[in-house]
Amino acid sequence: MDYRFTGNAFHEIGGVVLFLLFIFHNVLNRRWYKVFFKGRQILSRVLMTLVNLLLVVTMVTVFVTGALISATVFAPLDIRSRSLFVHDLHQGAAFASFILIAIHLGMHWKMLMAKLKNWLHIDASSLGWVLMSRIISIVVIIYGIYASFTNDIGEKLLMQRVFMGWGEEPSLWRFLLDYFAIVGSYVGITHFLLGLLRKVKNGNFTTQTMLHKKAANPK
Repeated sequence: MDYRFTGNAFHEIGGVVLFLLFIFHNVLNRRWYKVFFKGRQILSRVLMTLVNLLLVVTMVTVFVTGALISATVFAPLDIRSRSLFVHDLHQGAAFASFILIAIHLGMHWKMLMAKLKNWLHIDASSLGWVLMSRIISIVVIIYGIYASFTNDIGEKLLMQRVFMGWGEEPSLWRFLLDYFAIVGSYVGITHFLLGLLRKVKNGNFTTQTMLHKKAANPK
């Protein structure tokens, strides 16, 4: 996510490896494509589908534009573009993918945490675990939002920061802290909003059920 920490060769090789892992992940989860139009299209499923499709588009865009501006890995193909727009699009798509991956992770967070709790034998109902997880979540979300502004994530998403990897190299530890917090904030917010959506849906279902029962058995 920052050219200054990697240099060109490792940046390009890392990008290729990341894209291969992305393809591998899709192959492992190919069943999702097979049931794409099957079953009920509830709101949470529609949102997940939208995020997944956008993620596919942005990741493919990152790889294609990366190949077009490559100075090392794809240089022998002689396809290098000098267009500033291609550089701009590569950066914008990379940051869009970064955010979408975090949202994608947030949509599966409940399942992932359930597996982690089971693996570590954590009693999720204990007061200590509940307080610790809530406090950590709040701190990460607040700092992640702050880091999003201080790192100009919005401008990078809107492709207003071409060649952001030039200039003085920032602190590696501050960079890692900021970007992990940004990921954590999107994971936490997505997980919270989906939980809220489920509660609203369950609340509406409960209210409708009670009304039906009352209508069926009037006093």
